[in-house]
Amino acid sequence: MRELIKNQTLLSLTFLHAFMHILATTLPALSPLVKVEFQLNNTYVGLISFVFALSTGIGSIIAGFLSDRYHPLNLICYGFFGTTIFTLLLFLSHNFFILTIVFIGMGFSLSLYHPSALSHIPRSFHARRGSAFGLHEVGGSTGLAVAPLAAGIISYCFNWRFAYLFWVFPMIFLVFMLMKSRINDTNDDPPSFKLFLTQSLRNEAVMRIYLIESLFGFVIGGALTFIPIFLNEARGVAPQFAVILACVFTGGGAIGKFIGGHFSDIADERHVMAAGFFIIAPLFLVAPLLPLFWCILTFAVAGVIFPAVLPAILTTMSKEIEPSQLGMAFGILMFAGFGFGSTSRLILGVVSDAFGIDAVFYPIVIAALVGGIVNICGD
Repeated sequence: MRELIKNQTLLSLTFLHAFMHILATTLPALSPLVKVEFQLNNTYVGLISFVFALSTGIGSIIAGFLSDRYHPLNLICYGFFGTTIFTLLLFLSHNFFILTIVFIGMGFSLSLYHPSALSHIPRSFHARRGSAFGLHEVGGSTGLAVAPLAAGIISYCFNWRFAYLFWVFPMIFLVFMLMKSRINDTNDDPPSFKLFLTQSLRNEAVMRIYLIESLFGFVIGGALTFIPIFLNEARGVAPQFAVILACVFTGGGAIGKFIGGHFSDIADERHVMAAGFFIIAPLFLVAPLLPLFWCILTFAVAGVIFPAVLPAILTTMSKEIEPSQLGMAFGILMFAGFGFGSTSRLILGVVSDAFGIDAVFYPIVIAALVGGIVNICGD
């Protein structure tokens, strides 16, 4: 592990991964405040979060195609520069339509990160690949943990838009550090997109992992968006404090992903994934029935366990796909997670408006059980 930590490029990517997830998670975390400012119901709150995640997913396919043909670390830098521009445009967004357009642009900019970074790692780390993914994912989970905590505190002192602006300067500093440490890891002969799709459709393991990533994104995205709204509406927690409390779900992810990366190196990745899905299903089932303290504790436990699934997903994909195809493979994987997974925001918004905020957890439980079953099928 010390050798991994000393790798300057991996370390830079780990920190930038944190910023990527901070920027991607701040909108769901701030959903109670956005709801109040623009006078939205939960369906519209889910809609804006849905189109933001969907644009990230669609952009990931394009980013995956490009990362197999151009320098992936350059693409990461371009993505963060674009994100900076859209962050500044947030301050000019004072109606729902303009706000939605800005977040769509930000989603496309952020989409350049994952396919580029995730294709670079397996090309650079042949041994201890799961641990390298695990370390990289620690950065992502750290960002997930920090995002609601920082967003709540900053929005309490300033307008919620400053929760984005706060991160711009350290993010750009790290981008320049990454530009200094980059190496040439592009492919001389990348495959055509048509050939890649044909090969993927014939690979049962690859198609299964796309489905699992979709279910993972459904659970994570839905929970991140509606836990703060649930705490606000069902438990009477003030909006800014509800945003801060959302970090109990995201905070344990760094530990969970590190553990998941370790077990992905020594055990069957499908067993790691199945365990994560099956364990969190009953936790989300009972959480809305519990008093506030035990509800928050249950969310915290789920936030440690479920992220262990992700390093297993990434490790499995990296083993099934040729190095020259990794960019496109991870691009479609991110489309599955952000794109198809983003449907949870819209579905849960409609469910909560129709049946009450407590009902948002039932579709999450169903998705978790399906994810566990998909992993054990064929064993």
